[in-house]
Amino acid sequence: MTRRRCCGARRPLWITAAIAGVVAFVGGCGPRGVGATASGILTIDGQPAPAGVRIDFQPGGPKGSPSTGITNDKGSYELWFTPGNKGVMPGECRVMVQRPPVAGPDGPRQMSDGVKNIQIPSAFAGEQSPLIRTVKPGHNTIDIEIDTTSEPTKTQ
Repeated sequence: MTRRRCCGARRPLWITAAIAGVVAFVGGCGPRGVGATASGILTIDGQPAPAGVRIDFQPGGPKGSPSTGITNDKGSYELWFTPGNKGVMPGECRVMVQRPPVAGPDGPRQMSDGVKNIQIPSAFAGEQSPLIRTVKPGHNTIDIEIDTTSEPTKTQ
């Protein structure tokens, strides 16, 4: 038995496939339903970080999707997989903290004076960052303290 649309014509298969592709694309990328979110406050030498400092959480597993947050003027951040897709993968994550790039594909970026003048040791910016945090299912409050006056050590 063949189903027919109200006007009697059948929809070609390629139109159905195209609609499905658009729905999948608009749905976004990145993990959904992982059940973990995180926010917190970044402090540098005891003071809230200025607006615009980037925080990346990189899960340790092979299928881990990174999450990124940007501080506001009070040092607060919230982690996102992609714009519109809030969250972070549960488990142990390496935390990387860095200033945003000075230049992007569209030329120099505007940065607040606080971000321009902040000194974040390069040890915290890369994949060898000593900052490790464990993310649990549900909401996590993960405050991060960076002390630029001492040698970075692995912190949990």
